[in-house]
Amino acid sequence: MTSIRLSKILSQAGVASRRHAEAFILDGRVKVNGAVVNQMGTKADPAVDEITVDGRRLARPKQRNYYLAYYKPRGVVVTKRDELGRRGIFDELELPPEVNAVGRLDKESEGLLLLSDDGDFIQQFTHPSFQVAKVYHVCIPRPLTEKEQNRLTEGMQFPEKKVRVQWIRPVKKAGGVWLALELREGVKREIRRMFEALMIPVHRLIRVQQGSVKLGNMKPGELRLLKSRPKV
Repeated sequence: MTSIRLSKILSQAGVASRRHAEAFILDGRVKVNGAVVNQMGTKADPAVDEITVDGRRLARPKQRNYYLAYYKPRGVVVTKRDELGRRGIFDELELPPEVNAVGRLDKESEGLLLLSDDGDFIQQFTHPSFQVAKVYHVCIPRPLTEKEQNRLTEGMQFPEKKVRVQWIRPVKKAGGVWLALELREGVKREIRRMFEALMIPVHRLIRVQQGSVKLGNMKPGELRLLKSRPKV
């Protein structure tokens, strides 16, 4: 949090109205970090400073975590420091340094990417044991054969683990054959690698859902603050 007027802090903490809080300050009843404060307009950070009124310490406010939905455009990487000097999403966004990406999308993929400073939430949404559903729209040059579709849903063995698609459905979109599919694994570039095994190029790859959060009508580069912690 940033520093705000002491009278406002007392008012928000329910100690007194803003006018009465100012009177407390002028009467020398308020201390910040052990020192009496009797100057109007003095500021403090309630998340950091110890504030007392008549010797009673104010409870520090609960810090609100950030939960953000971001439409990652194609051509940018999901990293804070890229060894190759490539443009990353954190170069474009003005966010607190504690905010990190919840999972990854490779450079040429686009769509929904959750961002948060809640470490427990990030762990839950990215660890394979939680089986968080992720839905993608994939554009390919031709329809899948029944055999190819079965290979995807039955699973393919990668060096890391076996990966399978939960379901596949056609999607009506312009510019090629579009499929919607759901994955619950956590293997790097898994969709592209699965289609490479089928010798089918992926023209576009868009993540449209991550857990309970959907991309909806968001546009590339758009950032949206979520009202509450998303559900798996």
